[in-house]
Amino acid sequence: MLLRVGRVVAGVVALVLAASAAFPLNARGPRPGAGGCPVSSAGGWERGDRPGELVPADGAVSVTMCELPLPSSQGQAAGAVKRLTDGVGAMVSELNGLPTRDALEAELRRRESAKGRVLGDDLHLGEICTLVGYGTSLSFVVHYGNVRRPAVVLVDRNCGTARYAGRTRFGDPSDAFLRRYRAQLEARPALVRLPGCADALPAADIDLTRPRGWPRDDVAANRGFRWRALLPSPLSAAAACRYRLDGDVLRLRAQARVPDDLESVRSLLNVSTAVDTVTDRGGTESVTNATDCGLGRFTRPAALDVVWVGDTTGAVAEVRVWRAPCRAVYAGSTGGRIPTAELLSRLDAWLGR
Repeated sequence: MLLRVGRVVAGVVALVLAASAAFPLNARGPRPGAGGCPVSSAGGWERGDRPGELVPADGAVSVTMCELPLPSSQGQAAGAVKRLTDGVGAMVSELNGLPTRDALEAELRRRESAKGRVLGDDLHLGEICTLVGYGTSLSFVVHYGNVRRPAVVLVDRNCGTARYAGRTRFGDPSDAFLRRYRAQLEARPALVRLPGCADALPAADIDLTRPRGWPRDDVAANRGFRWRALLPSPLSAAAACRYRLDGDVLRLRAQARVPDDLESVRSLLNVSTAVDTVTDRGGTESVTNATDCGLGRFTRPAALDVVWVGDTTGAVAEVRVWRAPCRAVYAGSTGGRIPTAELLSRLDAWLGR
């Protein structure tokens, strides 16, 4: 239990200690739609809390992850409905293992006391929330076949709560779900087709000041909201492309099917896109490998390498490596990273110096 609690402590401490806004409370549940996914969102934590498991454990046959676009998301499309049928019992145990308010408060007090800090009498967990503008309302639907009606667990990412039938637990089970969902997809590998190296890249296609200019990242849909690795699943294919600036267009100069061991390629790209940090004596953490190379509106790469990868879930991702006039790695929607010497060396081995 302590390990599970630990994963949510950092986020909840931030909620407690940061400037906050009260979240409205009500006990209304959502209206179900196709597949049991809610077609309307519900409010926050109702006052009072029922003891016991969050959802019934017996008879569960599947768990569905649902994302409902919110009115403020300006036409954002609903996320693809993901249905987990492998390891359902373990996922239900994750839901029922989320801590109660009392358990989480006790864990928070213990951890902060170890740091020499004393928390107030009422932490208002689940009542005082951040105001992050999420575009979707998140929920999990546990299906029981004909045994009983589905249990719809509403997740409030701002308040850090998961609610069902008058019970409120703390934490976001998204990463636990997606980890199992990816394993389900990996067990039935999908054919992946890499886009290949385009003969030319117009400047607009790599302009990071525009949404369309960011690298393709299909892996994001199943990676998780607090991802640490760009590529969480094994790779099934990889290719590299080299471009040089010619007027307003980047033209293809070399390409190669990546011959290396794909697991080493995945590790290399994960390391090259990760955040490196150092912590000083005062406890302040600083990023050491960030760069703004490539973020200027009028900055274009004179030399650019692109790595395309496909994983065993069938998803495709693009990693761009600026070589000149400055050096940077861009992937997903993260900021620039300073490329590692090993990544640059491997690209030269694939594509020539």
